[in-house]
Amino acid sequence: MALKKYFTGKTGAIFWVNIVLMLLLIVAVPVVTLYLLDSFTHHGEKIEVPSVLGKQVYDAESMLKERGLVALVADSTYDKRATPGSVLEQSPRAGYEVKSGRVVYLTVNLKGAPMAQLPDVVGQGSLRQAVSILESLGFKLTPHEPVLGRPKDLVIAVKQGRREVHAGQMLPRDQKLTIVIGGGEIDSTMMEDEEDLDVEVEDGGNDFDIEL
Repeated sequence: MALKKYFTGKTGAIFWVNIVLMLLLIVAVPVVTLYLLDSFTHHGEKIEVPSVLGKQVYDAESMLKERGLVALVADSTYDKRATPGSVLEQSPRAGYEVKSGRVVYLTVNLKGAPMAQLPDVVGQGSLRQAVSILESLGFKLTPHEPVLGRPKDLVIAVKQGRREVHAGQMLPRDQKLTIVIGGGEIDSTMMEDEEDLDVEVEDGGNDFDIEL
């Protein structure tokens, strides 16, 4: 009833023009909003991610940029079999279909073996502690090398390959370390038994001949 009274006597052209404009605005706002939303989100657009594995970073960036994608170096590692500075991994992987502007995360091969300073673990604390410290720095370890006649599990030295290395040296982490440890004191009773055995064999040699 109130709406009918509102329109009663409203016959002017300006009034009806305003009504039409208001209706058009009501219809146009959602239409324009949906259009802009599709434009910003690239609705229905699909771009196949190319493979950039093995390529240098700058080549990978250029290739992805040409497809409307963005390259981002997210991680780096070292693989001596791969070319320094080349892409080792990518995410999303090649063949995936994505929208324009999608970030492709790259893992790049370092240009040299990662280095770390060797801490002082010789004679410091327990073997377990030495192993924990070295592994926390990224070093890989070979089986321990025991030396008889020294206190059991005492860290005597650290070697990389055949050479002994010392605290403070910068070492490549891709080459394994060997911890030289004490294998335990030699039992003195065992040594006495061996000496007695040697004496008996020598004395026995004077009493009889051993035939082979």
